[in-house]
Amino acid sequence: MSQVLSQDEVDALLQGISTDQVQTGESSHPAENSSPKTPAASTTNDFVPYDFTRAEVSSIGRLPGLEAIFSNFARRLQSMFASELGKSVDAIFEGMEVIPYETLIQNFPLPASLHLVRLEPLRGAGVLVIEARLAFAMIELFFGGNGQNPTKAEGRDFTPIETRFLGKFVERILRGMEESWQAVMQLKGRYLRSEINPYLLNAAGMGDAMISAAYGINMSPITGSIVFSLPLAAIEEVRGQLKAGIPLGDDPENVGVFQRLQKPLLEVELEVQAVVDTVTMSVGEIMGLRPGDVIQLNASGLDQIELRIEGKRKFVGKAAQRNGSKVFVASQVSH
Repeated sequence: MSQVLSQDEVDALLQGISTDQVQTGESSHPAENSSPKTPAASTTNDFVPYDFTRAEVSSIGRLPGLEAIFSNFARRLQSMFASELGKSVDAIFEGMEVIPYETLIQNFPLPASLHLVRLEPLRGAGVLVIEARLAFAMIELFFGGNGQNPTKAEGRDFTPIETRFLGKFVERILRGMEESWQAVMQLKGRYLRSEINPYLLNAAGMGDAMISAAYGINMSPITGSIVFSLPLAAIEEVRGQLKAGIPLGDDPENVGVFQRLQKPLLEVELEVQAVVDTVTMSVGEIMGLRPGDVIQLNASGLDQIELRIEGKRKFVGKAAQRNGSKVFVASQVSH
């Protein structure tokens, strides 16, 4: 049987099939094959689009300064519960993460009391969330209860009075956040409003990256959580400092302790003496002193006077008179 196609024609036909230039459909009618053929998706080179605006970036280990601030804030939370509600609690910083805003609101411990806040001059709005069962226990304590009776939170909204109390407590929490940031920058917390539905907060775009810090509150027997979040873009200007960490001497907790101790220490009364001279005498000589006796001093005048604080020589100077009052003018510090 003679060869129908030459080898060159066979090669050309195979090449046309591989490049879709030659149709391989069963029908030979042009009308049935008039539509262009869509190439099948490759099973070996599939890829998934990557949306950089919704990237989940973990900051743990990259911003030790911010972690120190949030950790310090946990200690301040404990102090706030004790001072405002008279209740000793354990507040534990459970860590922070950076997640899209949409994921953040989906992870809120609902039902909860939601509050929109600002930390000026940081950009954007932050969100503070108090889990409902914890919020109801706080309300019970504030209005004279013992906070021991769990309240059914599902299906129950906060009354206007309860909402107002929680807003005031959040304002107090913002003062603690300000103190925690003192080593980095001066912030001013501002309370905006409260919400029940997280989708009505509108704190950021759904794809915006948010820093979320979670705290576990143990107010035995009631436990709950508090979540504080702010936009990742808010810390962009101080990101370098937060990445480097906070020096030990500038630790917010140390600053706070110093400020609390400074005022009472400055009000301590001390005995101050301006000593012209000192004379050594025996007990017998002192016993023999009578009114009118003269004690010879070694100093020639009032140009060499010691100022002693609690018996310790601190300054050396001379006596003078100003506006009718005798004064001491220090000329050097005694070490």
